[in-house]
Amino acid sequence: MALRWIILIALSLALSSCSDIGFDGRARQYSGVWLYEFEGSTFVEGAAAIPKERPSYRETDWLEYRFDQPRLGQLVEQVGYDDNRDCYTVQPFLVTFIGHRTQRPFGAGHMGLWRSQVTVHRTISFERLGPAFCYDS
Repeated sequence: MALRWIILIALSLALSSCSDIGFDGRARQYSGVWLYEFEGSTFVEGAAAIPKERPSYRETDWLEYRFDQPRLGQLVEQVGYDDNRDCYTVQPFLVTFIGHRTQRPFGAGHMGLWRSQVTVHRTISFERLGPAFCYDS
Protein backbone atom coordinates (compact mmCIF):
# COMPACT_ATOMS: atom_id res chain seq x y z
CA MET A 1 0.00 0.00 0.00
CA ALA A 2 2.78 2.44 0.90
CA LEU A 3 4.54 1.66 -2.37
CA ARG A 4 1.41 2.61 -4.31
CA TRP A 5 1.28 5.99 -2.55
CA ILE A 6 4.96 6.62 -3.24
CA ILE A 7 4.50 5.78 -6.92
CA LEU A 8 1.39 7.99 -7.13
CA ILE A 9 3.17 10.95 -5.52
CA ALA A 10 6.28 10.52 -7.70
CA LEU A 11 4.15 10.33 -10.84
CA SER A 12 2.17 13.43 -9.81
CA LEU A 13 5.38 15.40 -9.24
CA ALA A 14 6.83 14.33 -12.57
CA LEU A 15 3.70 15.19 -14.52
CA SER A 16 3.11 18.53 -12.78
CA SER A 17 6.28 20.00 -14.19
CA CYS A 18 5.43 18.92 -17.74
CA SER A 19 1.85 20.04 -18.12
CA ASP A 20 0.02 23.34 -18.00
CA ILE A 21 -2.00 22.49 -14.90
CA GLY A 22 -3.87 25.60 -13.88
CA PHE A 23 -3.45 27.33 -17.25
CA ASP A 24 -5.98 30.15 -16.99
CA GLY A 25 -6.51 30.17 -20.76
CA ARG A 26 -6.57 33.94 -21.08
CA ALA A 27 -3.83 35.90 -22.76
CA ARG A 28 -3.65 39.43 -21.38
CA GLN A 29 -1.29 42.36 -21.03
CA TYR A 30 1.27 42.28 -18.20
CA SER A 31 3.62 45.01 -17.05
CA GLY A 32 6.32 44.97 -14.39
CA VAL A 33 9.96 44.39 -13.56
CA TRP A 34 11.82 41.30 -14.70
CA LEU A 35 14.85 40.31 -12.60
CA TYR A 36 16.91 37.92 -14.71
CA GLU A 37 19.73 35.95 -13.12
CA PHE A 38 21.45 32.57 -12.98
CA GLU A 39 18.72 29.98 -12.29
CA GLY A 40 16.25 32.81 -11.71
CA SER A 41 13.66 34.67 -13.73
CA THR A 42 11.56 36.71 -11.30
CA PHE A 43 8.64 38.82 -12.55
CA VAL A 44 7.28 41.50 -10.19
CA GLU A 45 3.94 42.40 -11.74
CA GLY A 46 2.97 46.07 -11.42
CA ALA A 47 6.44 47.24 -10.36
CA ALA A 48 8.00 50.18 -12.20
CA ALA A 49 11.39 50.27 -10.45
CA ILE A 50 13.96 47.79 -9.17
CA PRO A 51 12.83 46.43 -5.77
CA LYS A 52 15.20 47.56 -3.01
CA GLU A 53 15.15 44.08 -1.46
CA ARG A 54 14.96 40.76 -3.24
CA PRO A 55 11.26 39.94 -3.65
CA SER A 56 9.91 36.76 -2.11
CA TYR A 57 9.63 33.91 -4.61
CA ARG A 58 6.17 33.04 -3.28
CA GLU A 59 4.94 36.58 -4.01
CA THR A 60 6.32 36.72 -7.55
CA ASP A 61 6.13 34.74 -10.78
CA TRP A 62 8.67 32.85 -12.85
CA LEU A 63 8.86 34.65 -16.20
CA GLU A 64 9.23 32.37 -19.21
CA TYR A 65 10.75 34.62 -21.88
CA ARG A 66 11.85 33.17 -25.23
CA PHE A 67 15.03 34.80 -26.46
CA ASP A 68 13.78 35.04 -30.04
CA GLN A 69 11.76 38.13 -29.09
CA PRO A 70 12.85 41.30 -30.96
CA ARG A 71 15.85 43.13 -29.39
CA LEU A 72 15.93 40.83 -26.37
CA GLY A 73 19.26 39.29 -27.31
CA GLN A 74 20.81 42.75 -27.65
CA LEU A 75 19.80 43.90 -24.16
CA VAL A 76 20.35 40.78 -22.07
CA GLU A 77 23.89 39.93 -20.98
CA GLN A 78 25.18 36.44 -20.26
CA VAL A 79 24.18 35.51 -16.71
CA GLY A 80 26.64 34.06 -14.27
CA TYR A 81 28.90 34.58 -11.33
CA ASP A 82 30.79 37.86 -10.94
CA ASP A 83 34.07 37.18 -9.14
CA ASN A 84 34.65 40.88 -8.44
CA ARG A 85 31.32 41.24 -6.61
CA ASP A 86 31.30 37.68 -5.23
CA CYS A 87 27.72 37.04 -6.37
CA TYR A 88 25.45 35.95 -9.18
CA THR A 89 24.33 39.21 -10.78
CA VAL A 90 20.73 40.27 -11.40
CA GLN A 91 19.75 42.06 -14.62
CA PRO A 92 16.73 44.38 -14.21
CA PHE A 93 14.27 45.13 -17.02
CA LEU A 94 10.97 47.00 -17.29
CA VAL A 95 8.72 44.87 -19.50
CA THR A 96 5.24 45.04 -20.98
CA PHE A 97 3.95 42.08 -22.94
CA ILE A 98 1.02 39.87 -23.87
CA GLY A 99 1.13 36.52 -22.09
CA HIS A 100 -0.64 34.04 -19.85
CA ARG A 101 -0.25 32.69 -16.30
CA THR A 102 -0.04 29.02 -15.37
CA GLN A 103 -0.53 27.77 -11.80
CA ARG A 104 1.21 24.52 -10.87
CA PRO A 105 0.44 22.58 -7.68
CA PHE A 106 4.09 22.42 -6.61
CA GLY A 107 5.27 25.86 -7.73
CA ALA A 108 6.93 27.06 -10.93
CA GLY A 109 10.40 27.81 -12.24
CA HIS A 110 13.70 26.52 -10.94
CA MET A 111 13.01 24.05 -8.11
CA GLY A 112 9.35 25.16 -8.00
CA LEU A 113 10.17 28.23 -5.89
CA TRP A 114 7.81 30.72 -7.61
CA ARG A 115 4.03 30.87 -7.08
CA SER A 116 3.24 30.56 -10.82
CA GLN A 117 4.69 30.91 -14.30
CA VAL A 118 3.94 33.78 -16.66
CA THR A 119 4.74 33.01 -20.31
CA VAL A 120 5.44 35.80 -22.79
CA HIS A 121 3.67 35.54 -26.15
CA ARG A 122 4.54 38.95 -27.60
CA THR A 123 6.70 41.80 -26.32
CA ILE A 124 5.18 45.30 -26.29
CA SER A 125 8.06 47.15 -24.61
CA PHE A 126 11.34 46.10 -23.07
CA GLU A 127 13.99 48.34 -21.48
CA ARG A 128 16.94 47.83 -19.20
CA LEU A 129 16.51 49.60 -15.84
CA GLY A 130 20.21 49.71 -15.04
CA PRO A 131 23.40 47.67 -14.97
CA ALA A 132 23.59 44.19 -13.50
CA PHE A 133 23.76 44.29 -9.70
CA CYS A 134 23.78 42.07 -6.62
CA TYR A 135 21.25 41.89 -3.81
CA ASP A 136 22.85 41.65 -0.37
CA SER A 137 22.83 38.08 0.88
